[in-house]
Amino acid sequence: MIDLVGHDRQLKWFAAAMSKGRLSGTFLLVGPPGIGKALFAKAITKCLFCESTGTSSLSACGRCDSCIQVEAGTHPDLVQVRKPADRATIPLDLLIGPPEARMREGFCRDIRLRPFRGTRKVAILHDADFLNEEGANSLLKTLEEPPPDAVVFLIATNEQRQLPTIRSRCRIIRFTPPRGELAAKLMRQRGIVCDAARADHAVEVCGGDYEAAATLLAGDADSFQRDFVNLLSAVPIPAVNLAKTVAAIVDEAGKEPAQRRDRLRDILAMAVATFRDQLKTNADDAGSIGKPVFRIERTIDAISHTQRNANQALMIEAWATDIARGHIG
Repeated sequence: MIDLVGHDRQLKWFAAAMSKGRLSGTFLLVGPPGIGKALFAKAITKCLFCESTGTSSLSACGRCDSCIQVEAGTHPDLVQVRKPADRATIPLDLLIGPPEARMREGFCRDIRLRPFRGTRKVAILHDADFLNEEGANSLLKTLEEPPPDAVVFLIATNEQRQLPTIRSRCRIIRFTPPRGELAAKLMRQRGIVCDAARADHAVEVCGGDYEAAATLLAGDADSFQRDFVNLLSAVPIPAVNLAKTVAAIVDEAGKEPAQRRDRLRDILAMAVATFRDQLKTNADDAGSIGKPVFRIERTIDAISHTQRNANQALMIEAWATDIARGHIG
């Protein structure tokens, strides 16, 4: 059986389905960023396409042409769609083709083509959180009635961000953050050496977001975390200093938009965890929970805007001002 850190329960389910020859349909893989959902989908795809092990076994040789092509993303029977870095949502053209070629190009058409190398197709729709209503609706027939023996994976961070019509057509597979030594092992796979306690702490601070936790454990992030938490815990919160601190850390990520966006998301995930800690501390004082609740909601809203390519400088300033005030207006 393939080895994916912390996902034994999910692997056992897929192994049982494959052993009975019943693995087909649409799956919504849900869990925090960086937890390995895309890696899981790719591993299952290798097992389905491997030329050495057969399709009834949850194993793959990793050496045959099919395994190599899946790893490279070039297998002709693997369809993949991602949100472009410069777009706020997944364009409709990637799903059903441009206006002049509707349903003659795109994700929905490609999954229905006859398999080229084997007997089945696999489609992976990354970034399902960024389907707009029109795009989601264009997928409904494909998700409800995929071709026989086809497997469709939608990868998302939160099932509640999917339309009910999408959720109802998928089998939902939930992924939760590994803890302890498994968390440390996952970090080591990313080139970050840490013990179980540090890995657990980072995952907890970042609310289960493994991408943010990895950022926190890398380089001088520990000192930044201390300074950042101190700013968020100050009374009053210094809005100008907070905005400058966040902007400086984002600038360190370089000029690449995707890297800057990921860095800002990681920072805001740390802020959510900090405000949750404040909420727990003040849980017995009904008069003190209003600001932490507002700050959590406002920061989650900022994360959503970050993923949708909002102007970062303006968003950071507005977020810091609202956080310092503790309310809108």
